[in-house]
Amino acid sequence: MSFISIDVDIDDIISNMGSYDKQMMVDELYADGYIAKKDDEARSMDDEWNAQVHKLFNNKWRLSKEDEETILKIANKIVC
Repeated sequence: MSFISIDVDIDDIISNMGSYDKQMMVDELYADGYIAKKDDEARSMDDEWNAQVHKLFNNKWRLSKEDEETILKIANKIVC
């Protein structure tokens, strides 16, 4: 049996993947044991973050226009 060796840059592959495909890849890597679980301290910090961010839901009416614009600016910066 013969083999073919192909030189592929992983950065090229990842940069051309959509968000859905990237999440699928991460899920598969986690399921196969290539990505470690977060430790308890990191999980605790995530829980605190999620709790604080969750407070923003249904409380838009309490935000000033400036606060709302700041939050949207941050969200657009990290998501896009």
